[in-house]
Amino acid sequence: MALKDLLTENFLGVASGISVVAMIVMATSFWAFAMEDVSVQGDDDDSEIEQIPPPSLPNPSSVVDDIETLADFGYRKIDTVAHANAGDFIELRMADLGYDVEIQEFATAECGYCRNYVATYEGLDPDSWIVVGGHYDAICYSQQVVIGIEYPGCTSEGAYDDATGVASILELARLMMEWGGTPEHTWKFAAWDYEEWQGSGSAEGGGMGSLHFVENLPEGVEIATYVNLDMYGLNWPVETQIASQLSGCDEDYYHLYLFTSPVDDWSYYSDRGLNVTDGMVENASDLQFRLSSVLYNDLSYPMEWVQVIDDTKGNSDHYNFIMHGWPATWFRGMHEFIQETGDTCEQSPKHAPSDRVDVLYQLSGGRSGLESGMETGLDALAMLMWSDVQGQW
Repeated sequence: MALKDLLTENFLGVASGISVVAMIVMATSFWAFAMEDVSVQGDDDDSEIEQIPPPSLPNPSSVVDDIETLADFGYRKIDTVAHANAGDFIELRMADLGYDVEIQEFATAECGYCRNYVATYEGLDPDSWIVVGGHYDAICYSQQVVIGIEYPGCTSEGAYDDATGVASILELARLMMEWGGTPEHTWKFAAWDYEEWQGSGSAEGGGMGSLHFVENLPEGVEIATYVNLDMYGLNWPVETQIASQLSGCDEDYYHLYLFTSPVDDWSYYSDRGLNVTDGMVENASDLQFRLSSVLYNDLSYPMEWVQVIDDTKGNSDHYNFIMHGWPATWFRGMHEFIQETGDTCEQSPKHAPSDRVDVLYQLSGGRSGLESGMETGLDALAMLMWSDVQGQW
């Protein structure tokens, strides 16, 4: 990923992440207990507040179909035919779902013709947006001793990084249209271009598509929340495969991490010029509480394997939203640490020729395993969407 390989700071440790989440979940439980007997006062009688379940949930099989389609376009490096064809596919899919698709064209020192694709579902408030995004470009280069050097024949299908995110966005956009109704916020389903850093010889970093979006917001618009989908699906309940266990990995499952606007540790962002305000901290706390409530109360996910933690590295498109003052979270699978830490657990096939659909199937124990992993994040996102449709965000 663009910001991933430029920056090498370690993520916040799992233990501290667990302690943060534990406090949040305890607060959630207390709040739920306190509110258990609260009712809405009517004219003549009391009516209990009821949580209505969503009429339908995402279809992970359709998502995996779209992952395969995006991978089949080939190497989606910026300014290539495969890259342009994938963009056209995304536009057509959004249009087929009934959306008017906004195409945001931009150019940079490295990209002559880049395009974001944004589908809008109008809410009660046209100026308060919830944005769900992921990037559709891909990159391939060396990953080990010398990071970021392209070599002859290095291509990637970008199946994990980030067809998983883009395919999920298309399914969530479909689900919102299927439900109908009017959410509190206006929802934007976005496929970003040029997230990937182009390597050590490039003149600029990545994250250009999401940066273009946040720098060109209409006057008066605020981002209530940004949800970044990048490299997930290889997460709980997908079991760590035997080859990884034999190599020394002692984790039974892959994790789903929600790297979220920090509550405690803002140093990564403040070191890069962000003036952290009390409002940002409050919004971050509210977002982590909301995510934890959905994950652990509504869906009963195990905290050991699905964790909401402070983001302390900012190496995907959510970085640009946080740096502009908006609360954000990044859904990311596999294991928390990257190869430089010496972690023995299996690592993402990102930025390599191994980022292929068949490899994802191997890592997840078959297509059904990948579908199960995708469903974990998709259902959480659907519950968040549904809460907004029900006016309970």
